[in-house]
Amino acid sequence: MSIDAITTIREEAERLISALTLADPGQKVPTCPAWTADDLLWHLTEVHEFWAEILATGALTDDEVTAIEAAKAPRPEKREALLERRAAATAALLAQLEARADEEPAWFWFSEQQSVGTTRRMQTHEVAIHRVDAELTAGHPVSASDPRLAAAGLDHVLEVMWPAAYEWIPDWATTTPVAAVEIRPQGGAPRWLGISRWKGTRPRDGQEFDVPVGRLLGGPPASGELPRAGARGSAAALNLWAWGREQALDHLADGAQTVRIQGDPEAIAALEALIAEGHD
Repeated sequence: MSIDAITTIREEAERLISALTLADPGQKVPTCPAWTADDLLWHLTEVHEFWAEILATGALTDDEVTAIEAAKAPRPEKREALLERRAAATAALLAQLEARADEEPAWFWFSEQQSVGTTRRMQTHEVAIHRVDAELTAGHPVSASDPRLAAAGLDHVLEVMWPAAYEWIPDWATTTPVAAVEIRPQGGAPRWLGISRWKGTRPRDGQEFDVPVGRLLGGPPASGELPRAGARGSAAALNLWAWGREQALDHLADGAQTVRIQGDPEAIAALEALIAEGHD
C-alpha cells in the first residue's frame, strides 16, 4: 500500500502546529538551534507557499523560480497572522498537488528529479521531519511515523538529498572518494553509500572548502578499495538519523531506538561529517 501524500502532509502539518502553539514563540528548536518556534512556523509557511507557487505557475526554469522568490510577501510580525498564513499556504500546496499527476514536469533543485512527484515526496518528508522538530521544541514525546513513511524518508535522503549535492560542486574543486557505508534497515534490503569529499580554493576570494558528499553505489566496493562502515537500525531510527535528527531517538513515544554504527574509524568519521551537513 502506497503512502497517501495529501493526507500525510495535512496530518503532519496539523501535528506540527498543535505542538508549536503550545510552545513559547521564542523557544529554541533543539534540532535547528538557529531557529525559534516561530522561525520553524515561518519556515513551514514559506516552504508551502513557495512550492504551491512553483506548481501553480508551471515554473520550469531558474529565472522563473527567482521571480517567485522575489515576489514573496514579508513575514507577518504577529503569531496569529503567521498561523493564518500557514494554514492558507498548506491549503494552496495541497490543492496544487491534488490537481497534478506525478509525471508532470516541475522545477526542482535536483536536475535528475524534475517532476511533480519529486515535489510531492519532498514535501511529505519535509513536513514529517519538521513535525519532529516541533514536538521536541514543545517538550513533547516524538510521536511515531508510519513505518512506510519512515522507510520512504530514508530512501529520499539516499536517492535525492545527498546525491543532489554533487550538482553543486564547483568546477574548480577536486573530488576524492573516502569511504563506503552499508545502510541496512531492519527488514529491508541493504544499500551501499559512497562518501567523497570535494576540496578547493574559491578563486574570487581565496576561501577554502572541504565538503562531504554522498551517493548510492551499485554494490559494495572491492575489498580494500575504501574504508568501510555499516549503519543498522529500524527504518524509523535510520530515517531520523539520516535527516540529522538522531537526538530525537531517545524521545520517541514508543521507546528509545538506536542506530548502530560499526566499522573503520576513518569511514565512521566520514559518515559523521556527512550527517553533520544536515537537512533543514
